[in-house]
Amino acid sequence: MNIVKPKLAIIVLLVVFIGLLPAAASEIYRFGWIGQDDDKVGTWDNGDPDGSLDGHFRIGLSLPDPVEVKSILLYTSDENGNPEGGQFWDTAATRYYILGVFDQGMQLYHAHVPSLGTFSGDVQFDLYAAASSRFMDGYSFSVAVTLADGTELKRVTTIGESIDWPVESSEIRPSADTSVGTSAIPSEERQPGSGRSKIESILQGDPGSSESGSYKSGSSESGSSESGSTESGSEGQSSASAGSTAAAILDTWNIGSVNNNPTCSPTLTLSKPHMITYIDTYHWNYGQGTESSGSISLQNGNGETFGPWQVQAETASGAANAWWIVRPNEVIAAGNYIIIDSQPETWSWNAESPCGFVKIEGYPVQSNPAPEDGRDSPSESKGTVRAGISVDGECSSPIEMLTSGCDAGLPDIPVELTFTYVPPAYSEDTPNTLRETTDENGMAYFQDVPAGSKFILKTAVKGMEKEQEGSMPDPADEVYLTFDYRCKGSYPEEERKRLEQIAGVGPDGRITGIVTPVCGNEGVICSPECALYPL
Repeated sequence: MNIVKPKLAIIVLLVVFIGLLPAAASEIYRFGWIGQDDDKVGTWDNGDPDGSLDGHFRIGLSLPDPVEVKSILLYTSDENGNPEGGQFWDTAATRYYILGVFDQGMQLYHAHVPSLGTFSGDVQFDLYAAASSRFMDGYSFSVAVTLADGTELKRVTTIGESIDWPVESSEIRPSADTSVGTSAIPSEERQPGSGRSKIESILQGDPGSSESGSYKSGSSESGSSESGSTESGSEGQSSASAGSTAAAILDTWNIGSVNNNPTCSPTLTLSKPHMITYIDTYHWNYGQGTESSGSISLQNGNGETFGPWQVQAETASGAANAWWIVRPNEVIAAGNYIIIDSQPETWSWNAESPCGFVKIEGYPVQSNPAPEDGRDSPSESKGTVRAGISVDGECSSPIEMLTSGCDAGLPDIPVELTFTYVPPAYSEDTPNTLRETTDENGMAYFQDVPAGSKFILKTAVKGMEKEQEGSMPDPADEVYLTFDYRCKGSYPEEERKRLEQIAGVGPDGRITGIVTPVCGNEGVICSPECALYPL
């Protein structure tokens, strides 16, 4: 008893000590400049390409617990992170240019939003900001991430600094639910579970490495576990049907340790119709595998489901029925699809593949194969064109415009839009002109537009006419257009440069100097739309 009591006391003290340790805090673990390499967003509230190359940054967040990311602000700064130069890009504040945020290739929004959604784990975003004269070596930029509880995470980077970050974005695997973060940092930096990768276990001769829950899949190794080759079916588990030119179009497998029950689903993006020949998922389930087989299916944004296809379950990494395989051999139309696994509670995932292990193979096919006489075959799908009118809310002063943007709401003024479409020659539909009036949210909808149609959309606010041209994709989908009637200001070039030089930060942390061109202030050039107000 005299020996047991000291041991018990030590255990109690350790438990108390561990309980007093602070919980892991959210942080920006990396922030860097990638380059001025693509056109993703425009200026102000325009979240679509505008013809100019954007500045491309990448940020890595460590979020131990699920947390709502309210906004991300990018701004020019000095090397210590203090605002300098007066240029700002933001996801929420409409008084600044929009900051584009991409989660593994998927754009999260196309206009300023009050929240980016809830994320957890290791999250990586690509940030795009409209062109700036400071996208040059030696200039510093800072990022500020605001969480729902008011916590603000900040980090600074300087263009020209070397970064050990891959220039190319990782494979697109966005969440089916945009409220859940899906990005991951490379496995060599942060390993889940024990912190040891499968490769490390093998190199160090770990006798238990076959039970680490890791598995390797590739075009030449699909069907081989790290602990030994696993044959599936009489053909040795060929992932493509004989004679096809199938190739991997989505592969989230990796060799790290795995957990169960991902909180999101992988997404497959098809730019054109594909014959899907092969799909597999992994269910190691901490070495227990699964008791029975299940199904895999694909679902698009309209809720249309392809499948479910019953799986052929095979042993993998020593776990029974851990490797689920289907061979749909079906043509799937172009679009975005989530992969649905019938047993998500045993579906394997890790930080590198947070939405689940899956591999899909297939090859592109024609969307509307021509009949034997050589004529184009008609497409029967139809879509919707959604049109929005962006206007400024009521402002009582230039200061109010500076601080709020004056676009908290839409004036109660309906606006009529005229929509004319011309179907393709092979369509049985005839050209048509539709007229719709915007609703209380400033939106109008034109439905049943045939696939392949060319269209012109026109509108006018207080006599100021604007029009846009477009086309309905084939297969048809939803197309969104917006007419920007907001009042904007700009400085003459020389004045802009002068104001950038004098902008700084005061003792209270506020930015000093007029750096935002507000229409109504002296020396500011107003856009033609400003003459429309008050509406």
